[in-house]
Amino acid sequence: MKLETEDGILAPPDAAAWDELVAASDGATVFHTSAWARIWTEEWSGARWEAVAIQEGSRYEAGLAWIVRPRGPLEAIDSMPYATYGGPLVRRDHPDPVSARVRLLEAFARRAARKRVLRSQLTWYEGHEAELPAVPEPEAGLTHVLELQPDYERVAEGFSASTRRLVRQADESGLEVRPAESEEDLRAFVAIAEETVRRRGGKPKPPSLYERIKSDLVPPGLARYHLVHHAGEPVAGSLHFFHDGVATSWLPVSKESAWPLRPNNYLIASLLETLCAAGYVAYNFGASPRDAAGLIRFKEGWGAKPRPVWIVSRRSALHRRLRP
Repeated sequence: MKLETEDGILAPPDAAAWDELVAASDGATVFHTSAWARIWTEEWSGARWEAVAIQEGSRYEAGLAWIVRPRGPLEAIDSMPYATYGGPLVRRDHPDPVSARVRLLEAFARRAARKRVLRSQLTWYEGHEAELPAVPEPEAGLTHVLELQPDYERVAEGFSASTRRLVRQADESGLEVRPAESEEDLRAFVAIAEETVRRRGGKPKPPSLYERIKSDLVPPGLARYHLVHHAGEPVAGSLHFFHDGVATSWLPVSKESAWPLRPNNYLIASLLETLCAAGYVAYNFGASPRDAAGLIRFKEGWGAKPRPVWIVSRRSALHRRLRP
């Protein structure tokens, strides 16, 4: 185990001990695991997985991890990358979880305030605003989560009338959903993902990222790609992550030409039915920007409820000049 002297930062933490903490902590997600950290240290040249931890011997009682990405002589810090959930973890039997989280968050704030840090961000799902450092000011975000139960029909009773209608239309469109497992399937998914991201005004992620997720996270059951086919042609897809009975939608994609077929409705309904039968307890629809009213209506049409996400971002003066 490597250990930085300043602020006791582990660089990196011990992967086995870290994952044991993840398993023993309420509120942990797949994005807290060493497997997710490894994706980024392999994908980004020179990136490092760091953490600060409260320890008893070799056991982590609490911890907070992040990825450091070099930016020339400077660096960017994310807990965790692409605004996925990070934040502090504390064992569920810890005698004083509030104090532990505050210590971890203060350590992260000191790390983020170093001179070489160009920008930093921490995204804490269902976090506690009162425990966050006052500077920089935390930003309140949202995600939407649907509670599941073994009987899918009971869950479907909570769908809005318009959502049920669209699911019926999708059922009548001749669609088929199946796991995307082959290299050809992955190429089809990436092509639709690139089309979708560009349509939304974003920059597509490199194919190598999807390939790493397929090779590293799919085999142990932490991730799964799906494709929706119509007349033998892939028209939509999704990338989901799975952890401790919760499925999280990370990237739903579709061809604009296929929208009249309602492939996204078909995929979600099919997946929810499968998850209910498999005993999953929740489906996380992912981030819900407050200015995306249509997206929020779509998620709430399935019966999903908003849950808080606290975001703490810091930008250096140089970053503000480069990106005003």
